[in-house]
Formats: sequence, structure tokens, C-alpha cells
Amino acid sequence: MRILPVIVISLLATPALAQMNTDTAPVLPFTPSGYGEPEAVVCRAPQPLPQGGLGPKLCMRNSVWLKLTDTASDLSADGKTVFARETVAEPSGHGHPEAVTCRRPTPTTASRVELGPTVCLTNKYWQDLAAQQKRVNSYGVIVSTKAIGPTANANGIPMLAPDVR
Repeated sequence: MRILPVIVISLLATPALAQMNTDTAPVLPFTPSGYGEPEAVVCRAPQPLPQGGLGPKLCMRNSVWLKLTDTASDLSADGKTVFARETVAEPSGHGHPEAVTCRRPTPTTASRVELGPTVCLTNKYWQDLAAQQKRVNSYGVIVSTKAIGPTANANGIPMLAPDVR
């Protein structure tokens, strides 16, 4: 029985449960991505509830928001329910640069039996990938789509010149 107070005290001493300063925290109109300083507090503005009105302003550390992003999850307007984010086939990066867009799983095999992961990135990151001629493959790995010649650097797909003797 003596261990219970020790557990409670250790939990209250952890940084995740420490008092958060939400007065100066930035408030975003959408669910934050969690990218940035892990201990920084970021808030989501109140969202419309299905029955009308607005839910509460939700403030959490970036480390918690990032876990939601990494698992393609979001919080309901009331802040009580976790649900799967909406996904798209080909993210274009349109919308607010800091908002998160998730690409739905794509087949990793020709038989389309096996699917890769859901990939969630900020719109700015999706735009940057396209500008750099890169994409996220079926396995969730960033790859180049730029063809390069035999004398160019190794930032793209190597192309061999035909042997014309």
C-alpha cells in the first residue's frame, strides 16, 4: 500500500502532467501537427460541435499532438474522443501550410493485397516534396522522382547513357 503514494507523486512530477502555461501558447484554427519543440504548448481553437455551439480550446504539448499526427488520428470537437483523420489519395499541399494532410495507404504489392502506412505530413512539407521532385513511396519512404544523367550527383534516379560505339 505504501507504493501507491510513490506512484502518484512520481506521476505528478512528470513534465507531461506539470502545469502548462496556455496564456501565451499559440492558438491554431486546426489540429496542430506537433512538429517543433516537443515541450512547447500549442492550442487548437474551439471547434463546432455536431449539436451546435463550440467545443473547448484544447491545449497540449507538441509531443502529444505529434503522437496524434503519427497515428493519423485527431481529437473530436469536444476533446474527448480520438478518431482517424480523413485521408486523400494524392496530397497536393493545398490549404494552410501548417495543417496536416494524410495520404491513404497505397498498395505495396502488385496484387494490392498488402498496403503501406498512412502518411501524415504538413501541407508545406507535401509542397516541398513536389518542388524537390520527391514523393513518399508505398512503404512511407521519401524517394526522388528526378532522373539524372551518369555524370550528375546522386540526388535522383541514375540513368545510364546507351553505349553507342
